[in-house]
Amino acid sequence: MKRVSLFQRSLLAVGTGLLIALAVSATLGYVYVLRPLAERSADDFSALLVLSARTWAELPPDTRPAFVEELQDAHALAVSTPVRPASVESIQAHPYLALLHESLHRRLQQEEDLRLSESPLGQFHVDLRVSEHWLRFSFTKQRITPRPNRALIGMAIATLSTAFLVAFLLARHVSAPVRALEASTHKLATVGASAEVPDSDIRELHNLGRAMQAMANEVAIQQQHQQVLLAGVSHDLRTPLSRMKMAIGMMEDDLPSTVRQRLESDIAEMDLLIGAQLTLSRAQQVEAAQPISIQTVLQEWVDAEQALSPIPIRLRMSADLGERAVASTALRRILGNLIQNATRYGATEVQVVVRKRQQRLFFAVRDNGPGIAPELRDAVFRPFYRIDASRQRATGGAGLGLAIARQLAETHGWRLRLVNRAKPGCAFWLCMD
Repeated sequence: MKRVSLFQRSLLAVGTGLLIALAVSATLGYVYVLRPLAERSADDFSALLVLSARTWAELPPDTRPAFVEELQDAHALAVSTPVRPASVESIQAHPYLALLHESLHRRLQQEEDLRLSESPLGQFHVDLRVSEHWLRFSFTKQRITPRPNRALIGMAIATLSTAFLVAFLLARHVSAPVRALEASTHKLATVGASAEVPDSDIRELHNLGRAMQAMANEVAIQQQHQQVLLAGVSHDLRTPLSRMKMAIGMMEDDLPSTVRQRLESDIAEMDLLIGAQLTLSRAQQVEAAQPISIQTVLQEWVDAEQALSPIPIRLRMSADLGERAVASTALRRILGNLIQNATRYGATEVQVVVRKRQQRLFFAVRDNGPGIAPELRDAVFRPFYRIDASRQRATGGAGLGLAIARQLAETHGWRLRLVNRAKPGCAFWLCMD
């Protein structure tokens, strides 16, 4: 199902409502303001034309040129006596001329005494017959005022612009508190109850924010209890394990070698699980950031991992990393777990890549192993999850390495994700803002 944001939905709803309201207003304005105004203007213009034609007919011939000149100067009307009146009317595309034709027809009472036409040069002609004389009044489009079509188009453009602007501002105002609440929710998911949910003057959002803050506080308390319980149980279990190791050592001559090796292997595996549980519980504690030289420290870490790794580990870094305040212990543990995971499961080479883009640091651990299926990308970060449980004794580990890495990243506000490569293998990317 395609989901839309609250801003988009609010913009659509408010914009649609405003468009309907403004469209109704524009229609009413056209019907009750623009059209009556155009009809009044056409009626006044027709009165001027008829009066001018009758005045011209009543004037002595020697005074008519002066009258024609006065019409040209005062009203932008050119008067002439055509050889024959226009026979074709072309007023359909000009609503104002249609109104003018109706008004002239009412005044003249005779349809055969009236012709309206348009010349190829863009001039309009009104031919009137008065006292057996045909007079042609010519004028340009600029003489037509008002122009209902242009006014309507202008109103439509203004309506659309106003509707979009008002809808955008209203939708932004409505969705802003929700976006702030969403950002606070993400902070609650990463750093826990220490992130404050902003208060809102909207009652529903205020109640929702308070409920989320209370839930986050309760979850934080439960996590603290869980950490204390795990740490206590894991610590207490190591005491009987130590006694079991001592007992096996004392009974070395009384036990067959295969039984002794099996017991020692089981105890070592239990000790590994207990240690991993302790590490996972501590991974939820935020470490204070300290300024370090990224290039120097990473080179030291990779050299230390290389000393314990049976396969080559290659480090590639940007030249402009410089110093950065980071939780160095958490970062080293994340990269160490990723490198060990790559060397443990079939890789013959591991690459550690560090890049800087603006103020963000990107760490990548790449391998050329068998890779991980896309549907398992999230599952591999779950505690104790193993893609192939039969490999546990052959490869070692408790299935907590990636879970610890993800928990450390989320605790410190970083992002860790798995990306399959085009070549065989996979790449784990750690993004640090």
